[in-house]
Amino acid sequence: MPPGARTKADHAYQVLRKMIVTGEIPAGEPIDEAALMAIVESGRTPVRESLKRLEQEQFVVWPPHKTPYVRSMSLDDVHRLYEARMLMEVPAASLAASRATSGQIQLIQQRQEELRRAAEVGDVYGSIEADHALHIAITEGSNNKFLTEAVDRLNCRSLRLWYVAHERVGVEKAAERHQEIIDALRKNAPESTARAVRDHIRTSYERQIKINFETLVDPSTNIGRLSLELAAPSDEKGSTRAESATRLCQ
Repeated sequence: MPPGARTKADHAYQVLRKMIVTGEIPAGEPIDEAALMAIVESGRTPVRESLKRLEQEQFVVWPPHKTPYVRSMSLDDVHRLYEARMLMEVPAASLAASRATSGQIQLIQQRQEELRRAAEVGDVYGSIEADHALHIAITEGSNNKFLTEAVDRLNCRSLRLWYVAHERVGVEKAAERHQEIIDALRKNAPESTARAVRDHIRTSYERQIKINFETLVDPSTNIGRLSLELAAPSDEKGSTRAESATRLCQ
C-alpha cells in the first residue's frame, strides 16, 4: 500500500478519489466495483468502505440498491458552491487571524510550502490536494470545528474544478495566490485576512467559470454579474454578511 494508506479501505479510497478528481472516471459515470477491486487488488468490503466515504464527501452518489456513480456539477452548482465558500471561509479566516496559535500558523506555512513544492515539479494532482490541505489549515485556525468540517466538505466538491483549472493554466503560481492571506494571518489582521480570502475566492470563481463552463456562458456578461453577487453582500447597516457572521462568533 502507498504511504498514508493504513488499511486496504484507505488505499482504495485514495486511488478512487484520485481517479474521480483527475477525471479518469468522468462525472455521471457508473463505478464498476469489480474493476476497482482489480485495480486496488482488494476485496469488495474495502472498496465499498471507500465508496461510502466518498459518498459522504460528495464525490459519489450511491442510490439504494443501485450502482454508485460520480457526482456531476452544473453551472448553478458552481455558483452556489462559491457563494457558500464566501459565506463560510471569509469569516473563518478572519477568526483565524485573531485566534490561531503559533503552532497553527506554522502548520499553515508548512502547507503552503507543500503546495509550492508540488507546483515546482508540475504535480497537478499533488498541488490540488496540497491546496485543499492549506485551506483546511487556515480554517482550523478559527478553532471552530463546525466551520472546519463545513469548509472541508465544500472544498471536496471543488477539487475536480481546481484540477481542470490547474491542468489548463498551470500550477506555477498556485502557492503565490495564497501568500497575501498568509501574510495577513501572520500580522493578526482580521480585516486584511478577510479581504484577501474574499478576493481569492472571487478570482477562483471567475477562473472556474471561464475554464470549466466556457461553452455555456459569455465571460463578458455572466462572470461580471455573478462575481458582483459574490463580492460582499451587505446587510441593512452596511456591514458584509461575512463580517456580521464574524462578530457573532467572537
